[in-house]
Amino acid sequence: MPQLQSVWSLLALLALAFIWHSSASAAAGSTAALGNGDGPGRPLTTFVDLLSSNERFSEILHTVQRLRMVIPLNRVRNGTLLVPTNAALKKYRKEHGEGASRIAGATYRGLSDAQMWYHLIGDGVIEAQDFGRRTMVWESLSRPEANDGSAAASDDDEPDEPPKEHVFGVMLKTQLSTSGTVTANGVAVLAQNYSCAAGNVYLIDGLLEIPPPIQEVLHVLGDSFGQTTDSADEYSAIEKLLASAGWSDVLTMFSRSSEATGMHTLWAFSNHAFNSQFSYAERSYLLNGPLFVADDEDLHQAAVADVRAVASRFVSSEPVSIARMGAGTHSVVEETHGSFSGSIDGQPLGRLDVIARNGIVHSVEQMQRPDSLVFSPQKVLVGLNATAFVRLFKDAGLGDYIDGTRPDRKLTILAPTNHAMDEAFGYDLDDGDDVVLSAKERVQRSPRDRQREWALYHIIEGQYSIEDLAQTPLVRTRLAGEWTDGRPQVVKAQVDQAHRALGSHVSFNGADNILLEPEVIGNTTIYLLSSPMSTPPRLVNALIQNLDLSLFVAAMGASNTVDEIQSEAGVTVLAPVVNAFASLGLVWSYLSLPGDLDARADLSRLIKAHVLTRPVYSDEIPMHTDSSADMLVVKALNGNKVGLYRTPRGMFAFVDQSEQPPFMRRSARSSTSSRLASVLDSSSLKISEPDMLLQTGVAHVLESGLILPLNVEITSAKLLRGMRAHIFADLLERFNLTYVLEDPRGEARTARSSDGDDENEDPHTVAGYSLLVPSDKSWRENPAYRELMRRDHEDISADDSNNPWRNATTSDISHYLGRLVRLHVIPIIDSSPREASEGKRLPTKQLALADRTTYPTLLDDVTLRAHEFATDRFSLQLEGAPFYQTPGGVPFVSVATVVRSGIARSGAVFELDSLLRLPPVSSSGPGGWKRVAWNAAVWLTGIGMGSGLLGVSGYWVRQWWTRADYQSL
Repeated sequence: MPQLQSVWSLLALLALAFIWHSSASAAAGSTAALGNGDGPGRPLTTFVDLLSSNERFSEILHTVQRLRMVIPLNRVRNGTLLVPTNAALKKYRKEHGEGASRIAGATYRGLSDAQMWYHLIGDGVIEAQDFGRRTMVWESLSRPEANDGSAAASDDDEPDEPPKEHVFGVMLKTQLSTSGTVTANGVAVLAQNYSCAAGNVYLIDGLLEIPPPIQEVLHVLGDSFGQTTDSADEYSAIEKLLASAGWSDVLTMFSRSSEATGMHTLWAFSNHAFNSQFSYAERSYLLNGPLFVADDEDLHQAAVADVRAVASRFVSSEPVSIARMGAGTHSVVEETHGSFSGSIDGQPLGRLDVIARNGIVHSVEQMQRPDSLVFSPQKVLVGLNATAFVRLFKDAGLGDYIDGTRPDRKLTILAPTNHAMDEAFGYDLDDGDDVVLSAKERVQRSPRDRQREWALYHIIEGQYSIEDLAQTPLVRTRLAGEWTDGRPQVVKAQVDQAHRALGSHVSFNGADNILLEPEVIGNTTIYLLSSPMSTPPRLVNALIQNLDLSLFVAAMGASNTVDEIQSEAGVTVLAPVVNAFASLGLVWSYLSLPGDLDARADLSRLIKAHVLTRPVYSDEIPMHTDSSADMLVVKALNGNKVGLYRTPRGMFAFVDQSEQPPFMRRSARSSTSSRLASVLDSSSLKISEPDMLLQTGVAHVLESGLILPLNVEITSAKLLRGMRAHIFADLLERFNLTYVLEDPRGEARTARSSDGDDENEDPHTVAGYSLLVPSDKSWRENPAYRELMRRDHEDISADDSNNPWRNATTSDISHYLGRLVRLHVIPIIDSSPREASEGKRLPTKQLALADRTTYPTLLDDVTLRAHEFATDRFSLQLEGAPFYQTPGGVPFVSVATVVRSGIARSGAVFELDSLLRLPPVSSSGPGGWKRVAWNAAVWLTGIGMGSGLLGVSGYWVRQWWTRADYQSL
């Protein structure tokens, strides 16, 4: 079969001899040319002649004929042909399953014409010593655009045509192995070589395969170093960079564009080199920025320009081989994608001259970012996929905050991701509150105003790192308006150092930062939030989120102060909890009376006393130290003043109920320790939850207690109204005892009763009165009171025939009830001068009940004793009770339990569960020294009677015993 093929080959050559008889080789020249010429000193034969002359080349000659490559191959001058041996060709066909003789397009038995042209080097005649001298990259005659099966050379080329622009062929590389063997693309070059006029022919031990495109070469390059599992060492970044620049054809050759069919050089930096030059956001901007802003033409064009500025440094329009350059320093100038020059001088290179189908790849150990590339906060935000945030800033007219036009301004930006903004409100920043009460008037806000407010709330004045936020959790934003009286709104940052590695170690108003470290661009620091921050809510909307503040909200509504307080610009609200109102007892019962104008006015004053006229955040409250104990004194809407201070125990609001609080007086300063001790008393209210952000300022939650301002006059009469003790109030008026409802330190009191049982008190020692008030139900159960009411109303038909007071006179009933009322009034004795206590509230400690303490009453020589049977639970009973009215009788008990109480200006009111009982008249006896004499007489009489009885008993026993010794006669 090989002989038959040789015969056919010789016949074909003879038939064509007439046509190409003038063909000659050109030995001169450094590149192969397609055309006629003579080469001096060499036989006038072509590569086809040479292949036909030797049986060693029969397989390759047959393939050339079947691929119709004879004519173009005969026209080649000054080249070097690498010819696979017959055995190598057969082995190749067998391995690739192409044993059958068939032609499919430009492919014959598994070999394409492009692959055959890849065996022909167009760099001139290469001598054997040139192969073995050093590693070299050669240019073949296989064109990149011909690798789809079309021929590499055209029969229509005429020798007289002017030279065309050079089209680079696919490169191949020869090198000398450590064993001394020369290889071409890894295929051994055999020692035998043959010459003809067209050039030299070398046998090789295999077929040269056309290398894959650059993209596949990058994958192989990473695999060769075992770096496929670590993304930091792969070459995916350069792929994504070119794709982001719109130059994917440089890698893949999928299209017919000039970039796809041309030859390029790629300086492939690793991901590690890329990551070392750019931050996370910068990398994301370069690799994904044009995609993120595809719907914004301006941002898209800017992103593409930035990406190409970087990518153009690492890709050229020609194949550049380090081996072909030789030793020394070289520069490469690219004009493929715009004029830009880059240098390989000084760049540490890794793998050199990695051959690809469409060019050459060099791995770069390091890379440099171009000086022309300047990142702005806007570009970083695009890289973080916060493009909705960027568009909102542009729409709101705030683009100068992020576009880098003011690089000297220090800012911290809190940017939610696109996904977070979509989930939160779908870019709709309308909070549903069309009308916002301002300090002066009601102002209508447009949607653009809302967008601007929301955006400004996400800009913090100054740069804050995570460490800074740990030290300064309250940061001021750029959002300031008339509703805050021109003061900036605040964001609360929370730093959790324990979970810092998880990425959620920093949150802003509850929105987590999802970056391990913030992005810092010049004077701007950027945090990426998992959810947007809404602007601070209005007062009521903020307070109702805390159930402990529900009663405070209800009190604002009951006093009609909600609108007034919410319209105040720049306030601090000291919000009492539910227990604080409950601790007021009867005071709250009075303040919450529906329809009572006085109660509503007092409640309004109390609520306004908790609203300060400027926002004071916790970081503005001064600390008590050894050198300074000053407070921050702020005026409230009610006119009272509150002092704010902090100690190691926490933050406090100091409320002195005197007319001139000590922190208001500018007298000579006492020692710090004594001043601090005077402050930390019952008048200080501890702040348990500071910095509840509001649209108009800030709120602090008080742990317990509340502010009862001086202009809220809580009198005993008001407490009786709150308790609805109408009967007790009527009885005070009936028996001329209404003076106990007044402040005895004030103006002249009404005339006292001239009743002989009234105490002979010294008006200069009585500072007030505390009232023990049974409920109306308890009074109605009293027989004497029922009889009196029956007679007052002349209700003779009332069925109360068993009432023991039915037959008593009205005078006796009145006398009894008058004494009973006086038993329920406790005078408060104040030893301080009258002038010193004038106009002041009596101290709470002086008005509160104390365990095992005796209290006087308005009844002469009758006292009450208090017993604390549980924490803050008291009972009252007559001093000395119980006692017996008669020997062997039932004990007399007069005791009642305090249900609730309230503190008034000059006394307290204690609600009792029952009436106290008057002591029996017979046991009341005389008083003073007469009581002592009476008691002595009673004891002496008892002793005498007992001694007499004992004597009589002894005499009788003696007589009986004596008679027992005699016998009767």
